[in-house]
Amino acid sequence: MLISKHELVALNEKLETLPPQEILQWAANTFPGRVAIASSMQKPTTALIHMAAHLGLDMTVVFVDTGVHFPETLALRDELIRRWGVRIHTATPAKSFEEQYAEYGRHLYMHDSETDPPGYQECCELRKELPFLEAVRGHYDCVLGGLTRSEGGARKNVAMLSLDPRLGAYRLYPLANWTSEQIDEYIAAHDIPVHPLYAQGYASIGCRTCTTPIKPGEPKRAGRWRHIREKNPALAAEGMYCGLNLEDKKPGNTP
Repeated sequence: MLISKHELVALNEKLETLPPQEILQWAANTFPGRVAIASSMQKPTTALIHMAAHLGLDMTVVFVDTGVHFPETLALRDELIRRWGVRIHTATPAKSFEEQYAEYGRHLYMHDSETDPPGYQECCELRKELPFLEAVRGHYDCVLGGLTRSEGGARKNVAMLSLDPRLGAYRLYPLANWTSEQIDEYIAAHDIPVHPLYAQGYASIGCRTCTTPIKPGEPKRAGRWRHIREKNPALAAEGMYCGLNLEDKKPGNTP
């Protein structure tokens, strides 16, 4: 289904007024059998997965196992399958972490892609973005995600619905206008399992090689790629992303 620019504007205005559950139902009705939820097992998408499961919607969860996730992340994935019977497709990179090191002769995640390439952005592309694109492209027409405007940075103006040309599919963010407090309230109300590292000071959880807890007063993304920013203090935590979401890419770098 191709949505014109005029229709897209009108749709976004309508979706802004709907609760997330109705947005999920709209996606299921509009793209029957062709909807996926992209999840890294953080709070927003676990809430979306619960909503979809509770509504009995036919949606596959796409999870990318980078090979360097925290064990707790993989355990939570398995818990959602056990608890709700959700269908989770786990995508993996073409090469193991060790094979990648052998090819490049360095741990890419240790280097800044701007000043010392190839670096963490290339690592994210190889281990996260490319497996995700392969798992989604041609298989789904709409991919739900957990981005919220309250995260700030590149995400503060994210649209509910937009076309991702890399996927040939639409990206839909049903929680875009929710706050983190609203997400926490939904999770508590429905007894949704939460990644245990949140309780240990982690606020944004990615690969174990590039994620640390945050300190009091730090922004939520301060724990991501801290080792890169320590070498280059000019980099802002809010400006560092893995590139999986088109909305996070810098202008001029989008396809």
